[in-house]
Amino acid sequence: MLRELANKLPFPILPLIYVISGLGLSFLSLNIFFELSEDLMENEVFEFDQVIIQYVTDIRSETLTEVMKVITFLGSKNILTLLLVGSLIWLIAKRKNYWGAIFYLIAVAGGGLLNLGLKHWFGRIRPEDSLIVEQGFSYPSGHAMGSLIYYGFLGYLVVRSRRGKSLKIILTIAFISTILLIGFSRVYLGVHYPSDIAAGFSAGTVWLLLCIAGRESIRAYQKRTLPFFKRKHPQ
Repeated sequence: MLRELANKLPFPILPLIYVISGLGLSFLSLNIFFELSEDLMENEVFEFDQVIIQYVTDIRSETLTEVMKVITFLGSKNILTLLLVGSLIWLIAKRKNYWGAIFYLIAVAGGGLLNLGLKHWFGRIRPEDSLIVEQGFSYPSGHAMGSLIYYGFLGYLVVRSRRGKSLKIILTIAFISTILLIGFSRVYLGVHYPSDIAAGFSAGTVWLLLCIAGRESIRAYQKRTLPFFKRKHPQ
């Protein structure tokens, strides 16, 4: 319905909405990351960290802990690498989507390198008394950032595919839920502060949108016209 209404307008409104929404989300995410980073560098206390940590501590149980261990595994480097390889093979061999595969690789691999650099730059020590053993620095969360980029780009590919609308909605909800649950699992297991997760999500969002913008730019170039000016006029 929205698309039909947009097609009746004398100018292409949908591409404009997409661009404005993307820029707005990028600005918001970047601002959140900068605010958190500035407070961290000034050694300020994040009050919401303590509130959330206290909450997850109160709801811990043996069963829930085992569930969280499985969920956090979905955002680990090993599983994301295996999933990425499988996705690239599928994109290249099955879909012949070479540019999609290239930008998927750039998104996930580049995001991993960016996260590693940020961790060493801020050098935040992980929380004590965690339920599992993790190495390296804490800020920003690699699981949160990596899962958002991987599952986020996968969601973008699904939305861009020719699959049915209902399936797209179901898969999008599944990807978003997976990303949020992975972030929650890191706090539950005590290996990250909530501010680490927020920083990972915000930084990952900016990088993800940049990679999607790059892919869309290639798509527009291949069509030899920008989406803003591509209109179908009646003969």
